[in-house]
Amino acid sequence: MTSFWPSFWNGFDRLLNALAFIAGLIIPIMFVSIIYDVTTRSLRIFQITWAVAITEYALLYLSCLGAPWLLREKGHVSMEAFRTIMPPGFARVVEIVVMILCMVACAVVATVALPVMVQNFGVTDIRANFLQRWLLYVPVVLCFALCAVQFARTLLSGGSLYKGVTASNESL
Repeated sequence: MTSFWPSFWNGFDRLLNALAFIAGLIIPIMFVSIIYDVTTRSLRIFQITWAVAITEYALLYLSCLGAPWLLREKGHVSMEAFRTIMPPGFARVVEIVVMILCMVACAVVATVALPVMVQNFGVTDIRANFLQRWLLYVPVVLCFALCAVQFARTLLSGGSLYKGVTASNESL
């Protein structure tokens, strides 16, 4: 049983890396899709009606697939400058409370989005006749569930959400 957790976290890290890689691949696909849509609309040839819908889906997937990785890498926007002026003990208590609140909030969003996703099986998105609406909820459920796990991991390991900026090298 002692080898379970290192193996689990190793697999978890590989999953986050893979999802971040996929999120990175979405960017050039969106870029090409938008250029194609604008060009064909301007030239009035070979127009596709679903480019905008695909781009909207891609933005959602890009954000949701990259968020858990970004959280692990401590790349999220945070109030680190404000934290530097707090006494260290108080700052740690505030950080723990923030991690607990964020973990619970992420778990709630994932839990609420899951039945909505299931409810939308078989429902077609009206903007593009081939996209299923439940595909809008998959990245939300995945993102918030993985973020909740990452918050729990950081909390249980005694880690920090912050990179360690000090007041002397902060601009405030």
